[in-house]
Amino acid sequence: MRFKRLSAGLLAVLLVVLAGCGGSKPAATPAPKEEPKQEKPANPWGIEKLVIGFVPSSDAAGIETKVQPMSDYLSKELGVPVTTFVGTNFVGVVEAMGSKQVDIGFLNPLSYVLAHNDYGVKPILKSVRKGSFRYRAQLTVRAEDKIPKCDAKKDPTCKETFAALKGKKLAFVDPASTSGYLYPASFMKNAGINIEKGQHFSDTTFAGSHDNAIKAVYNKTVDASWTFEDARARGSKEFADVNQKLEVVAYTDWIPNDTVSVRKDLPQDLAVKLQVAFMNYASTPEGKKVLQDLYEIDNFAQGRPADYQPVIDMAKNMGIDVKAELTKPKK
Repeated sequence: MRFKRLSAGLLAVLLVVLAGCGGSKPAATPAPKEEPKQEKPANPWGIEKLVIGFVPSSDAAGIETKVQPMSDYLSKELGVPVTTFVGTNFVGVVEAMGSKQVDIGFLNPLSYVLAHNDYGVKPILKSVRKGSFRYRAQLTVRAEDKIPKCDAKKDPTCKETFAALKGKKLAFVDPASTSGYLYPASFMKNAGINIEKGQHFSDTTFAGSHDNAIKAVYNKTVDASWTFEDARARGSKEFADVNQKLEVVAYTDWIPNDTVSVRKDLPQDLAVKLQVAFMNYASTPEGKKVLQDLYEIDNFAQGRPADYQPVIDMAKNMGIDVKAELTKPKK
């Protein structure tokens, strides 16, 4: 009986102890704190990737390497992977935009005209160089030849200048070049100059690049060449005296700078985001370096179709098939 009473007493004590604990459940273990997640831009367009197309280069792999930091930046800002396409020729980039293989294209003015005419491509940006969104083509000769400089105010057709070049050799850059062919050819047509070989000039040829066109004059392969304005700077690394040996004797009308364009059915809000992202990137130290190395671009400004109407009008004035000009074999 004593054992039973002791057991009962012990039980009573245990009950009191439990009651003193309130019969509460063990305290819950605090949940581990989650690390704050970095928010990624939403991709409301359902686009798997965006492809940027670039005009031809002898070093296609070099372009891809140069623009990789820009692609990475855009991918992060838009929440969409951005990849690169480098065309084998000017038309290749245009056709790729028409078939939706390329969404964004860095197009020179003449390529833009073709892309706009055939596929409704729209410019969202124009490049800025040295504070300007336009440039000119220049006619370069050797200083020793004493070719008269054109005073456009007194002689808009540069009659004296072209008269002094009669029977000499002339180089353009490329049939696809706005400043190295289209604008100069139209300028001379308006001045009554027949640019076909053996007409006003003893020979007309395509140098293939602005650098080569300058070198051809310096090396006396040709007597004059058309390039973009200030192209002599390209030759200064190889020829220290290029600015003394060569001089500019004529300029064309102003040309709008090259474009960043998008295919016509790219969502409008995405096009706006691209505008902002490109302009923001151009303001960063990395962006400034990449764009300078790529196409000597300092910045971007908003681009509009109306900016390029003069190029369209000039192509019509020349009576040319833009696609034929872009694919014309070099002479």
